[in-house]
Amino acid sequence: MIVLKIIGIVIAAVLALIVLVLSVRLRIFAEYSEIDTHVYLQWLFLKIPLYPFEKKEKKAEEKQEAPALAEGEKAEEQPVGEPEETVEETPAQPEEGLEEKKEEGKPQVNLLKVIYDSHGVDGLLLIVKRLVSYIGTYVGKLTRTLVIDELYVDVRCSKGDAAETAIYYGEICSALFPMMGALVSKYKVRKYDLNVYPDFLAKHSSASFAVNIHMYPIYVISISVSLVIKLLFRVVLGFIAKLVVALVKGNKSSQNTEKNESVKNK
Repeated sequence: MIVLKIIGIVIAAVLALIVLVLSVRLRIFAEYSEIDTHVYLQWLFLKIPLYPFEKKEKKAEEKQEAPALAEGEKAEEQPVGEPEETVEETPAQPEEGLEEKKEEGKPQVNLLKVIYDSHGVDGLLLIVKRLVSYIGTYVGKLTRTLVIDELYVDVRCSKGDAAETAIYYGEICSALFPMMGALVSKYKVRKYDLNVYPDFLAKHSSASFAVNIHMYPIYVISISVSLVIKLLFRVVLGFIAKLVVALVKGNKSSQNTEKNESVKNK
């Protein structure tokens, strides 16, 4: 009994530690500008760069160099007039019997035809609709777990000409500000700033942004597990069951036709 209690306490402590670790925030930082772009992930004491990828220095392979000839030594020369012996390579002959085995093999089952016969168009459309709806709900729940701590966007509008720059500045403002409002109203955004300004002296436009997002891994894992369970029990198992039933019916019908043909022959 004491051993079982100790094992139970250890298992409970490990599970509590896993839950505690997964409850720590996972942060994603992204910065973009014309000069450089950085994206990295931070969780606990780990800082993982996502972009740019850190390329590991590959060790150069040692090239086999011919040993230098000492002074006075000369390379051996082939005698003139004696051509090198060439060995004629005989083409590899195909193995005997392979083609006959392929021809004698049983015909392969057309899986697409079996799927179509078992489900039909309506059944396939129903499976696709379920799959799309489950993935859509998963993405929606996943985006709701995201929290945008900081979002800063800086856009400089310039077209080289004063009139064109003013028109372009109005177009950018009419496009970006509604997008920022929709983003702030739909998701959790704590700090944000959108700075759009015209520059009549610059030769080209530019943009930069910085974003800081965090999420909790335990929420992501729970949502992913629920999606896998739904797909397994409501899509995959149902599909396999209908497919097995269709195969059994097909085998029975083929056996019945064979029996009928044998009876007619008799």
